Amino acid sequence: MVQLYVCLVLCSTAIAVQAQPHTQDQWLSYAQRAAIDRVFADYTHNDTPGYALAIIHDDRFAYARGYGMANLDDEIPITPETSFHLASVSKQFTAAAIALLVLDGKISLSDPVAKYIPEAAKYGDGLRIEHLVYMTSGLHEYTDLKRKSGMPWVSFYYFTRDEAIATSLAQDKLEFAPGTDWAYRNINYMLLTKIVEVVSHEPFAQFMRERIFLPLGMTQTLIDDDTTEVIPHRATGYAERSNPRVAKELADVGVLIHPDRGRPTDRWVRLVRVSPHFGGSGVFSTLDDLLLWDRNWYTGTIGGAKFTALMNTRKKFQHDKDDDALGLVWRSFYATSPDQYNALDYSGGDTDTSTYMVRFPERHITVICLANMPLGDAEGHAHQVMDLLHAWGKL
Repeated sequence: MVQLYVCLVLCSTAIAVQAQPHTQDQWLSYAQRAAIDRVFADYTHNDTPGYALAIIHDDRFAYARGYGMANLDDEIPITPETSFHLASVSKQFTAAAIALLVLDGKISLSDPVAKYIPEAAKYGDGLRIEHLVYMTSGLHEYTDLKRKSGMPWVSFYYFTRDEAIATSLAQDKLEFAPGTDWAYRNINYMLLTKIVEVVSHEPFAQFMRERIFLPLGMTQTLIDDDTTEVIPHRATGYAERSNPRVAKELADVGVLIHPDRGRPTDRWVRLVRVSPHFGGSGVFSTLDDLLLWDRNWYTGTIGGAKFTALMNTRKKFQHDKDDDALGLVWRSFYATSPDQYNALDYSGGDTDTSTYMVRFPERHITVICLANMPLGDAEGHAHQVMDLLHAWGKL
């Protein structure tokens, strides 16, 4: 499991504090919806954070609701309109920007990174955009290196995308020759946003708003490149105060917390993202907006069928991992053979969030789970829902 401080950087009586669900009644029965609710039964009160869950079938919500609180200070419940930091689920949006520029004919995945980022010239023309997209660049992850300021790479200590890029590119040599190995590195997707800015001549957030978010009607989705910005319906992050791991890992980066003082909400430590890095993370969105994003996979409102095909593309390099797509990973869930890739997914975790999104393109089914707890295991909760759907013959 990724350490918490790394994440800090990347029942009828309960219904009163839950959002009324968005439901496609014909697809899930009342009993099935109740079974799904039981997965989140521990997070249906006004003194806990919680989850937002969506099941999308044929471009509509089969089920979408919130469990628990988006904000414990004011007892604001989680709803499908609550805005969550998507963490690494953001990568598919960064990749989508690259895909649109490829379809525009403005870049090629085979272009050298140095063509757009002069500081990368020392690595030679062998480092290409595709190596960034598919996590096989050999670039050093910024969190493995020391900051000039001496401060930790965690979101309690302000740092930007550009500081992270400069730190990584200050290294004279790569970890490995591009394409010869695979290593998960957020710096790859940070550099992709820089390439988008160089080519489009506009800030990444503006490009995304104009080319993706607004055309799809995703009016509650944005790139958090300025952490002073007000984000309506934002979910605050929380972790359990009594968890020794939480206290230790916060203390390791200089954040001291008091013990539980006996109030119901003292169970939780409030966690705030104050570092506006983006590319590998940084997208804020809602279930309602993610429905529109998912729908584009089938309607092609932006990019058409070529966009979807490019986003789904796998590529073989000089290593064994070949299940990556563009900011997504192909998986085999409930398949008849392990090499039958039938789903695209990605998970994320950061200071304020745990996220997961999985799409079954052939079945037109998508499951999204978002939590305002970095240790909330959104992926594990989503898999419990998926197992129910499979048992019911839906997947």
